Amino acid sequence: MKADDQTILSLHTRVITHNPRISVTHDDSLRTWQLRIRQLKESDRGCYMCQINTGEMKKQLGCVDVQGL
Repeated sequence: MKADDQTILSLHTRVITHNPRISVTHDDSLRTWQLRIRQLKESDRGCYMCQINTGEMKKQLGCVDVQGL
């Protein structure tokens, strides 16, 4: 999800947003997830959060800055 406005972008590997520039990949063997944003725009700037709803919720935050557009 995009953290600043809590926009949900995907659930598992299914992209929810109607933005065709966004995709999600998952590598089960490496236990990694990647959010990919193609053709980055200034409006993509901000923090994104990955959340796992296990017994104890786990989350990780990553921030993107867009320069030189």
